[in-house]
Amino acid sequence: MDDLTDDDLVARYRDGDADAFDALFDRHHAAAFRFANAMLGDRPAAEDVMQETFLAVARTARSYQPRGRFRTWLMQIVRNRCLNRLEQARARRAAFEQAGLRAEPPAHRPSPADCAQRNEQMDRVRAALAELPDRQREALALYAFEQLTYQEIAAVLGAPLNTVKVLIHRARAGIAAAVEEPRSRQGAAR
Repeated sequence: MDDLTDDDLVARYRDGDADAFDALFDRHHAAAFRFANAMLGDRPAAEDVMQETFLAVARTARSYQPRGRFRTWLMQIVRNRCLNRLEQARARRAAFEQAGLRAEPPAHRPSPADCAQRNEQMDRVRAALAELPDRQREALALYAFEQLTYQEIAAVLGAPLNTVKVLIHRARAGIAAAVEEPRSRQGAAR
């Protein structure tokens, strides 16, 4: 099935070929997970979103219009599910605060294996990515991690092409400044 396009696989799945859906999942699950993880910063939640996304694909495959844009459609589903989770988390925090309770999200703790693999530079990049405004982080994640074109990103975000270019430029500048800042302080301390 490697020689079939995504649209061909969707058509086969609609016709009852479960292997076609498995092939779509194999092709795109890692990208869906990476994008969700970049947006949410929470591996278990990203895993849930990835699985929810493919359930949605299975349920709505009949409504998919084959135009060679399956990946864009898939990433729109991932994005919408992530935005829903982020909004739900904000609403929960607000409800806790109104009730006078403290509601802080649990700190993300990388596994020991992750800690061994990470270096100081990547930690700063990840922290800078997490601090970006949502739209900049989404655009950069789609561009850098998923290698979507500007046009595809514009379709996923529902934004004009020039807006996408500005979002990516600002995201890159923000990360570069955050990564360079600790070096500047080290140089001044010497």
